[in-house]
Amino acid sequence: MSDAHVPWLDRLAHDLRGPLSPLQTASYLLQRDDLDPAKRLELLQMIERQSRRLARMLDELEDWARAGQGRLLGTREPSEPALLVDHALVGAGLAGTPVDDDGAVAMVEVDSRRITQVLRTMIDFAVARGATPELRLRSGNGRATIDALLPGPAPAPEALAALLEERQATPFDEGLGLRLLLARAIARAHGGELAAATEDGRLRLRCELPLAEDDASTTADQG
Repeated sequence: MSDAHVPWLDRLAHDLRGPLSPLQTASYLLQRDDLDPAKRLELLQMIERQSRRLARMLDELEDWARAGQGRLLGTREPSEPALLVDHALVGAGLAGTPVDDDGAVAMVEVDSRRITQVLRTMIDFAVARGATPELRLRSGNGRATIDALLPGPAPAPEALAALLEERQATPFDEGLGLRLLLARAIARAHGGELAAATEDGRLRLRCELPLAEDDASTTADQG
């Protein structure tokens, strides 16, 4: 194994120890006979929380391995972008959030679970910054475009450039810092893109996907 892999493996081991340490402590304390019921409940809730965090980290690591092997996508099917956005909002606990939709009924041929994962990552990243993003959906020129405009000032240019290029040293979700990179890999595997830019002083995350062939032909004719 080359030396280049060592920093990554060191950091991975460090991150995985994050949830393991409290789990081990809780396991030890729960064996005490004099533990009061309130403390026992607190420890059990912590075990559930940290177990879910560890599971998410392992899912992230598995997806990273799949990305490296070109095995991220499953079966593709015609899907309506507006419904994919709705599914992502429901998963994020933000059902009913308004979406600025151009009203065009267009279809994309995608692994709907994976594209929902991309959109969920965009939304979760915004929520971690303190607010619900403004969502915008457009279709035209053979592409479906989903924008998430994030609250607060945009990152500095160097941070913006690194956002989708480097693993996050301080993950926004207590994970491994790979979710944005995975989201971009999923978009690219569909022939699309995930990009970060500045718009009106705010950070904009944009997912672009090619329209299904029939819809792409229709929009080209209309253009």
